[in-house]
Amino acid sequence: MFRKFAITAVATAALATAAVSFSPTEAHAGNRAGAVAAGAIIGLAAGAIIASQVQPRYVAPVRCHNQAVRRWSPYEHRYVVVGYRRVCY
Repeated sequence: MFRKFAITAVATAALATAAVSFSPTEAHAGNRAGAVAAGAIIGLAAGAIIASQVQPRYVAPVRCHNQAVRRWSPYEHRYVVVGYRRVCY
């Protein structure tokens, strides 16, 4: 849908710029309203095309769990759990 709109906007901009024509004396006189309008139309059409090509960013799901922190206890002669830390990947 948006792609069709962008194509239509480009076609309209092409027709609008083709319809705007100045003689060399008018262009030299500083009559720039048509050129500004054509530039605005082309800019909007280009913006629509660029916006239609943007892909959403992929955000990986975050997986977290608590991992036990173990230390050697010389009194018990074995590893004991002294805490937990959150590990995410």
